[in-house]
Amino acid sequence: MGSLVSSFELIERLKNSLIIDVVVKPNSNKNVVLGYSEDKKAYIINIKACAEKGKANTELLNFLRKATGKRFVIKSGLRGREKTLIAASS
Repeated sequence: MGSLVSSFELIERLKNSLIIDVVVKPNSNKNVVLGYSEDKKAYIINIKACAEKGKANTELLNFLRKATGKRFVIKSGLRGREKTLIAASS
């Protein structure tokens, strides 16, 4: 991962983004933005839900909505861990 940045700072960056790339790590202890990977140019996000039947995707989108106040939709990566999300218009 890249430089050490607080979870609060990462959430603030997400609030100002229209398109984001994420790497999701399902089956985690809690929902949290771990950091930003310079190699992948993506936010690393732990999600509690398991990766079956769309549970992790749903929890990811709900987590980001609560954390940022913005609604995101999955543009690509619906079945993988690497995803591109776009902010949905209100």
